Amino acid sequence: MNKIKRTFLKLLQNNIIYDDDIVPVVIKDYWYDTTPCITISGMDRTRTSRRQRSTECHPLEQTHPLFDSENPYKKYPHLVETIGRKYEIWINIWCNNERERELITRQVKDCLFNCINHHYRYCINFDKETSTCKYTEDTCSALTDLGYRGLRGQCSNPNEYGYRNLFVNAGIKMNTILWGADYEKDEYNHKPPLKRTIIELGFEYTDKKVFPSNPTNCLISDINGENIIPNLKEYYGEE
Repeated sequence: MNKIKRTFLKLLQNNIIYDDDIVPVVIKDYWYDTTPCITISGMDRTRTSRRQRSTECHPLEQTHPLFDSENPYKKYPHLVETIGRKYEIWINIWCNNERERELITRQVKDCLFNCINHHYRYCINFDKETSTCKYTEDTCSALTDLGYRGLRGQCSNPNEYGYRNLFVNAGIKMNTILWGADYEKDEYNHKPPLKRTIIELGFEYTDKKVFPSNPTNCLISDINGENIIPNLKEYYGEE
């Protein structure tokens, strides 16, 4: 299971309900052993991609010798290598009848719309069981804000409260998401026939490798990988 499939699994798992029961969501290319259910499949459409290096600020790992437990989210410069990729994901909704198909498909689309539009439920720092923010260790601001962001279900101050979207965290570029036509592909070789709806999305995402940081020696590089300190040039075999 790659990180993109795992992201869509996290998006839908335990969030789709039918007749008070949770609809199973699994990573498979064919139907699960019970219906209704949802299966997720996908394919990498990348042919070739150029790697790029830059400097980004990230918190230190807890195992880092300079990690500050009193300020765990403080960010430091890190050298980052990225590779752009293209991906297609297929969400297969398997049902027994048209009522199931309609209600479950609507819920799946709601999850997608809300995540794309930065709803608080799809922030990786939101604790669904307690409705608290892991970053602030307090009630999620979207639940108490009466401004336009709160009414939309969005974090009232994303920079201050550490909002991190589920898709963005996986490297998905939000402005590249293309929503294909939903189509029905019922399975008539089963008795009774299985109702199948497929939701298709295409997008670009970034594979990223973050190298360990030494905060006392700030790494400096541009997007083309130039001006990197000498030991990194030697590591990459550059002159």
